[in-house]
Amino acid sequence: MTLRSHDATHTAVLRFDADVGPQTVTAFISHAALSARYGGIDESSADMRTVVSEHRSEIAAAIARRVEAGARQPVVLLASDLCVPDRAECLASGCC
Repeated sequence: MTLRSHDATHTAVLRFDADVGPQTVTAFISHAALSARYGGIDESSADMRTVVSEHRSEIAAAIARRVEAGARQPVVLLASDLCVPDRAECLASGCC
């Protein structure tokens, strides 16, 4: 996953690219979605980037699930996209 320099700190949204199979997918995630999933974080783009980097595999898996379900680019991730239905499966795979 590649974090782009283009992010909108005034709207607390981070834009980044993720590889899904052979394609590169542009995705957006909001401060609200990150905070809902990973706890309170500062709205600065640096803090948001840190959280995305720390949870790279889980976020990349969420993007892949959205694309496989038919989402078109850009993919806008919601907090609900980051919650894996089977937590035990997520823990076993190491994505959480």
